[in-house]
Amino acid sequence: MEITVNLEKEELLFRKIILETAKSAYHKEICVYTDFLNINEISIFHSMEKELPLLAYSMYGGYEGAERVRICFHGDRTKEHGTIVLQTKEKNEYPIECLRIYPTSEKFARELDHRDYLGAILNVGIERSKLGDILVRGKEAYCYCDALLSEYVKTSLGKVRHNIVRVEVIKPEEVQATTSFKEVTGSVASFRLDSLIALAFRTSRSSITGLIAGEKVFVNARLITSNSYILKPDDIVSVRGFGKFKVKEQGGISKKGRIYATLSIYQ
Repeated sequence: MEITVNLEKEELLFRKIILETAKSAYHKEICVYTDFLNINEISIFHSMEKELPLLAYSMYGGYEGAERVRICFHGDRTKEHGTIVLQTKEKNEYPIECLRIYPTSEKFARELDHRDYLGAILNVGIERSKLGDILVRGKEAYCYCDALLSEYVKTSLGKVRHNIVRVEVIKPEEVQATTSFKEVTGSVASFRLDSLIALAFRTSRSSITGLIAGEKVFVNARLITSNSYILKPDDIVSVRGFGKFKVKEQGGISKKGRIYATLSIYQ
């Protein structure tokens, strides 16, 4: 019960912060940015769009396809209300920089994981909301963060687990942030949410029911709690504890009346 109450308080506080941020942009007619938001926070934001002032907004996390993103509320009222396509100029204006974290001696360094880098950065006093995605590449990592804190992390972070490291601050566009996929194909009775999740992660539809009811499934960063929700090509589905996939295409129908589907699983 106590955990539920705390979660409700956190959500109410988050909603208040989003509303105040949007109002600030609207009244001052300037761009105002949120911290980095996780997928649950993005879903809450989408659910409150009707409560917000009529102004445009965009999302960006330092690279295309980033999971943690910052929202920019555009105070320019000449822009069309709702999401806008990010132009290169607007991407560069986001207060986001990238930290390249690499060992001083690659020969003796160990390969580390996402949790190692995140823990080390949090230990120097940085809040999670000030950090975006962390991409691990071999023995080094790229962490997207609030531009105001990049120099502090650079001078404060000297060790990640057993590795002595250096930190270099670079512009997000200097990083070749690419996402790899594994294709999965198969046939399903319909393009229902539970059917395609079962296909993507090679599990049964009955085991998916609890995940959806447990609010662990998001479609295009919106929380979905209906098993029968119908997916369409280009939808992106995130399942906490399992991963993320994109609906690539809907194929023909088999002799038994089943629909062929192709999914791209994020690696």
